[in-house]
Amino acid sequence: MRMTLAALVVGFGVVITIAGGAALYNYGIVADETGVSGWNPMLWILVLAGIATALVGTVQVAIATRDRPAQLGSAEPQP
Repeated sequence: MRMTLAALVVGFGVVITIAGGAALYNYGIVADETGVSGWNPMLWILVLAGIATALVGTVQVAIATRDRPAQLGSAEPQP
């Protein structure tokens, strides 16, 4: 369960990053066409928050992997 939630956090961070990047791209196109400033700090915060969320999820995956016992086979030797 812990690994699943950590993977969902990584996925959520990736979705946030992609959505923020798309919004930043679209805002840049509109800003170029209308002649207004293309600087939008809220969209940059959104992109950076997505990257940070994905990074936190990756750390959670690493911790969950470390705490998980190895399941390579049975503990008893085979005859």
